[in-house]
Amino acid sequence: METIIVLLIIYAVFVFVMIRGAYDEKKRKQKYRNQLKNLYGSFPQTVCSAEEIARIESGFRHFFNGKALEGMIDDITWNDLNMDSIFARMNFTQSSAGEETLYAMLRHPALSNDRQEKYMLEQHIAYMTLNETMRLDAMMLLDELGKSGKYALADYLDFIKELGIRSNLKHYLCILFLIGSLVSVFAIPSLGVALLIAAACFNIVTYMNEKGVASTYVTAFSYIMRMLECADGIIALGLGSEFTEYTDTLKKKRERFKSFEKNSGMVLKLNSATGSVGGILFDYIKMLTHIDLIQFNKMLGIIQRHEKDIYEIAESIGYLDAVISIDYFRAALPYSCVPVLTKGKNDTLVIKDAFHPCLENPVANSISQNRGMLVTGSNASGKSTFLKTVAINAILAQSISICCAKAYSGNYYRIYSSMSLRDSLESGESYYMVEIKALKRIIDAADTECQNPLLCFVDEVLRGTNTVERIAASVQILKKLSKRGIFCFAATHDIELTKLLVDEFDNCHFEEEVKDGDVLFSYRLLPGRSHTRNAIKLLEIIGFSKDIIKQADNMAGDFLRTGEWRKV
Repeated sequence: METIIVLLIIYAVFVFVMIRGAYDEKKRKQKYRNQLKNLYGSFPQTVCSAEEIARIESGFRHFFNGKALEGMIDDITWNDLNMDSIFARMNFTQSSAGEETLYAMLRHPALSNDRQEKYMLEQHIAYMTLNETMRLDAMMLLDELGKSGKYALADYLDFIKELGIRSNLKHYLCILFLIGSLVSVFAIPSLGVALLIAAACFNIVTYMNEKGVASTYVTAFSYIMRMLECADGIIALGLGSEFTEYTDTLKKKRERFKSFEKNSGMVLKLNSATGSVGGILFDYIKMLTHIDLIQFNKMLGIIQRHEKDIYEIAESIGYLDAVISIDYFRAALPYSCVPVLTKGKNDTLVIKDAFHPCLENPVANSISQNRGMLVTGSNASGKSTFLKTVAINAILAQSISICCAKAYSGNYYRIYSSMSLRDSLESGESYYMVEIKALKRIIDAADTECQNPLLCFVDEVLRGTNTVERIAASVQILKKLSKRGIFCFAATHDIELTKLLVDEFDNCHFEEEVKDGDVLFSYRLLPGRSHTRNAIKLLEIIGFSKDIIKQADNMAGDFLRTGEWRKV
């Protein structure tokens, strides 16, 4: 009787633990769902670490085999515009597949409307905006998929490739050896027992060696398995008619892996230990029969034969995650617009009240350009921020179909920049060498025959060399970047360029107001060239001596009047 009571108590405790665990998990999920609901309309509260960005970028480069795709934002432009921060600003993705897809969208803007038509991106974003319950259901599914760990999916698949094709022949031979020894026990007991011990030892040693190799890849198998389960969940969601084609395509891709999950539980537990009697007994059965390693090799073969399909499933799942993330980003913006994009080289680039999405209190500016623009103005007046604002909105227009503006219309551009450059310590190159190489790649792009116009941004042309050669070379470079099919936005302190290039470029400027011993900036783009300067005024505000300020001011004023430098 006492034994029965003890067993009942143990059983009751076990049931309680199971129920409490299920309750806590349900409570955790509900809490997270409420957090996701409340975060709608705000920017992400977490940031991506350098390691996470490196993993995401690695996935992108692996997927395209490291090739520079047409229209891809190159490293210089990406870093100039600090696009990692833009990515982080909209990264509400719940899975690695979503992160990598969103990153790929930004890194590879569309050069035609083919991609928008394929994905119906605008309609899908609008659907998620209007259907909160479905949006949250999808996010919870994607959260269960989660992150792939230290490496991108592409890295894991590369590791799996290194395994090569693994045959199950030796495992089947091990099973035959074991069965043969068991039979021999009844036929010739003395020999049979010896053979049985030998078979058991051989099978266990072989198993442990093979398991050491296979267990390294369990993480990759587990993520692929979770992707398939996530795909099943998405299909079962019942997304609206806007997603019919998307769901049908995902279903077809998923069906190719029907046999993948068969007995996958054994493979996914290769690295797990169990303390139960039944579990220990089953572990010995696996060591003697290699049944989990046989299944591992079968799953491995499926992965190797259907690598492309795995990428496509990851892309499909990641697309839905990215769509929801873009929707969150749009909801957090003070306002936004859907861009109007056309192919060709004759259209005007029009942006109304554009702003930089990473600034807390941005000042909006508008442009309407059918040719390049020279932007002048004092230090810290907003020239660089303006260039980045236009460039970022162009990338957003062609990648996520959302602009940080009230209106945007233009072409599908190839986008380049030469802005936030610095000396290269690795190669030992000076700033000037780094700069002219960055400019040369833009010139090369301008010389390339392409239906898509070039949109380029240059901050302080050739700042790394002397005044005379800088102005002479800058004029010729900017003239090259003023031909049909090129929109060049260049910021400069060299007022001479605004006069020498008046026939090729429109002039705009930013200006400031000196008030109460301080310099105040409006950050408003104004027509015409700049007529103000503040470098010497800033020296005075900081506290440089009056004689330095006076002499410098006199010299600058004299040069502006005569065009020559004289001793003062």
